[in-house]
Amino acid sequence: MNEKVQTDRRNHTLFHLKRPTIERHLRQNAMQASFFLMISAIISRILGLIRDMMLGAYFGASRATDALNATLPINSVYQGIITSAIAVTFITLFIEKFERNKEEALRDLTVVFNYIILGLFVVSSLLVVFSEPLAPLLAPGFDVNYLGVTARLINIIVVTSFVWSITDFLFGVSQSRKHFLITAFIPLITNLSIIGAMFLLHSRIGIYSYPTGMLVGAGIQLLIMLVYARVFLDMRFSFNFNPAGTFLKPLLLLSAPLILQQIVSYSVAVVSNNLLSQLPAGSIASIGYANKLRQLSLGILTVPLATSYYPFLSESAAKKDFAKLKEIFSKSIRFASFLIFPATFISIFFPEPIVKIVFERGVFDAKAVALTSRPFIFYSFGIFASMVNIVIMRVFYSMKETFTTLIVATISAVFNILLLYPLIMVLGHSGSPLAVSISLFLEMFIFIFLLRKRMGHMGGRAIIKSLAKLSGSSLIGVAFMLLIFKILEKFFPISNWFLALNFLISLCVFAVIYLIMLEILKAEEAMTFYSVFKKIVNRLKYSLRRNR
Repeated sequence: MNEKVQTDRRNHTLFHLKRPTIERHLRQNAMQASFFLMISAIISRILGLIRDMMLGAYFGASRATDALNATLPINSVYQGIITSAIAVTFITLFIEKFERNKEEALRDLTVVFNYIILGLFVVSSLLVVFSEPLAPLLAPGFDVNYLGVTARLINIIVVTSFVWSITDFLFGVSQSRKHFLITAFIPLITNLSIIGAMFLLHSRIGIYSYPTGMLVGAGIQLLIMLVYARVFLDMRFSFNFNPAGTFLKPLLLLSAPLILQQIVSYSVAVVSNNLLSQLPAGSIASIGYANKLRQLSLGILTVPLATSYYPFLSESAAKKDFAKLKEIFSKSIRFASFLIFPATFISIFFPEPIVKIVFERGVFDAKAVALTSRPFIFYSFGIFASMVNIVIMRVFYSMKETFTTLIVATISAVFNILLLYPLIMVLGHSGSPLAVSISLFLEMFIFIFLLRKRMGHMGGRAIIKSLAKLSGSSLIGVAFMLLIFKILEKFFPISNWFLALNFLISLCVFAVIYLIMLEILKAEEAMTFYSVFKKIVNRLKYSLRRNR
């Protein structure tokens, strides 16, 4: 017994001796975090594509997928409220207090965590209770059978969203401590779970296999994050609900506008789905497929960058170091555009090949391809504006100007809703993504005006010069890509495999031409990308050698 106790003590001591070394590997600076989050996003999006390909192959563009796409935004609202509202304001407040008093900050964290769980539980319970009357509000054009399907999907997705949101808050805690590695790779579990559930259960439980996989994956993620938070983030889980002296009140005041902002954004999706549900079956689903392709670019190229830079923006804002804040903003816009511009141009000029390669299999037929391709073009027009808005909003969050983002988002949402009906009447279901893209550019111009008014000169001339080089290089690259694609099209047989091969060869030509043009134009972003990539590879090599 004594030997066992001594062994346990020795192992406990060894863990605490090794913990600083472990934490050094778990913490990252901005560039390293961007890289890891981008790698994770690429893997996640690949898994997401496999997931969506399976969804298309098993269920196509049908009323069942319409019902799923009408209810999935509920999860997005939950995630948006936690990640884009509560977590971003929490990070700023927690960093400020943690630097002053670590013990008080950790106590505040426990109280905040408890109230977030309580609030999520109350809202989720109400949504489950009222799921049946909620279904006709989301999709009034559905018949009685599919309204029942929609109500049951709401129940599963609400429970999933509750579990997932707790995990998302713990991700925010990790990022506030600059622990980005765990938040980069744990989310991959959910996509794997959805893929597995659809593969095993699609023939038994139909469309419900998708949200079932979400629920299982979200549960696994939460268990891992609870253990991680306790061991590496020093979180103390208890039933402490005493808000006295904590930053709970300022957190609620700062995040309230952002929560309203998420609800306002969701209202656009509700109005859009209301109109689309009265169009032929598959209209909502095809918009959903097109939006997932758009989100591929944003998820891989923008969100990781904005997420990794946000704690550093918050630190600069807390120290009133606006020169540093401007520098981070300028770099993040230019670095994201280095990859966003190619994605935008390729999406606009190659919508049908991309949709065919990704989705055309199983019951996702030529009609579904046609339904999805045109909306994808209109969504692609707004990719750049969406990227800029994501970055600028993070700047305003870091300065605690959350009411500013609420007002701008509300203006954009109202404008979007006003555009929906006339554009859908003229363009059918394609009018919805066009309305989204137009409103995103309006939002972007308002944000730029306000940011310039708030902070003065933002290095706009350097940004415009950089964007001109990137857009010019992208345009020349896509022209060569189109030429090669058309030439190879004459020689390759008509099949999706050869279409994919043609697209891949043409894409390689684009990449070569794009990089050559950037080298000729001496674009700083290309050199930054090479430098960051080289440093991280060298760091990984060094870490591997030390571990051996």
